[in-house]
Amino acid sequence: MAHPSRGASSPAGSSRRGRGSSCLLASKNSGGISSQNRVGDTDMLERILQKPKLVVVEEPKERGMRFRYECEGRSAGSILGASSTETNKTQPAIEVKTGAETRVTVTVSLVTKDLPHRPHPHCLVGKDCPNGSGICVVTLNPHSNRRHSFVNLGIQCVRRKELDVSLKKRRSQNIDPFQTGDSKGIEDMDMNAVRLCFQCELEWDDGRKDCLSPVVSNPVYDKKATTTSQLKISCLNQYRGSCHGKTEIYMLCDKVQKGKARVLFPFISF
Repeated sequence: MAHPSRGASSPAGSSRRGRGSSCLLASKNSGGISSQNRVGDTDMLERILQKPKLVVVEEPKERGMRFRYECEGRSAGSILGASSTETNKTQPAIEVKTGAETRVTVTVSLVTKDLPHRPHPHCLVGKDCPNGSGICVVTLNPHSNRRHSFVNLGIQCVRRKELDVSLKKRRSQNIDPFQTGDSKGIEDMDMNAVRLCFQCELEWDDGRKDCLSPVVSNPVYDKKATTTSQLKISCLNQYRGSCHGKTEIYMLCDKVQKGKARVLFPFISF
């Protein structure tokens, strides 16, 4: 199911500006059609087709990555792309569609898995992440390259006693993509699942700056958490049994969630 925020775009007058609050607000009728000033159907279609938008062209791989603490003293790893294989590694990637911008700045942060997407206290780390910022910032020249793959982008989890401090840092960075404020605490936040949130600022030839609506990725789950990891069957002694029953079967599994496991036995006759 497509996420309602994914691949969306907005006019410059979007109220969800988040980072990049210097973007200019357009008038209410900007890009629209008034009764006094109508344009032809062809001109309107061209406007719609040329309207800039940000899309996620390669989603992150949802499972298989472990969130690491800073104190572990080693790399946080890299988020792989959903289509990544053992022989062909891919990374999450975005693309800016159409438009005639002179510069595009994309800010990536972590938000909660569930709606409303609030800033998440966990941090992004990697070569495009300013040291200690917890966010990733890249600048693109749309005339030469409209697509960017996020190589060496990792997720670093924050200790519980530092969660509030981390969220305060996000607010000081003006990172609140969906303008959720701080009305809710961290008690109901899922610390084992995050989404990447992409915020795009466009700079035009005349110096104007516009912001597109934030776009979120599919969720990324912490590999080490039993509540979000995939169930793994490590041993199964029988793959078939008599329809008359009395066949003893045992199955050993990893990452079993108490009260959330079911075993289904398909009936196939020959």
